[in-house]
Amino acid sequence: MPVAKSYTRAQWGELARSLESLPVKPEAEQRVSITEAMKEMRPVIGAARKKGYTLEEIVEHARKKGVDFSLGSVKYALYPSKKVKSEQRVEKESVRGNAAPSPRARRVSKDDVPRAEAVRENQKLDGGKPVGGPGSMVMRDAFSFEIRPDTENL
Repeated sequence: MPVAKSYTRAQWGELARSLESLPVKPEAEQRVSITEAMKEMRPVIGAARKKGYTLEEIVEHARKKGVDFSLGSVKYALYPSKKVKSEQRVEKESVRGNAAPSPRARRVSKDDVPRAEAVRENQKLDGGKPVGGPGSMVMRDAFSFEIRPDTENL
């Protein structure tokens, strides 16, 4: 079994001081991940796509320029994050103003109970007997049939 490495506090302190004393690396020499670069490249790639270029052609052009990445990584990086999607939804609703709410908009009230909690509270057989309580061998969720362990063929 490999042994976990450990170092003295003095070694960690020396490392920390040496890292703090490092000069700032020039921006042109700093490494940037594809995902981080795509945040800045979205408008440029969007403009190239409006000119009629496909993502495949953009990836091939990037390879010729010495930047090698796959089509899948570009699609993943360009796909809007959940945060961006929620911001876009808020913008659309604010543009709408007093118009009718979106049919997809979910109305939330104080009385709304999360689905899992509601299922646990209302878990009953068709006859009204509680199922799945402590010590019970019967398992059932809200969307299926009753399952009992097979004890006949032991």
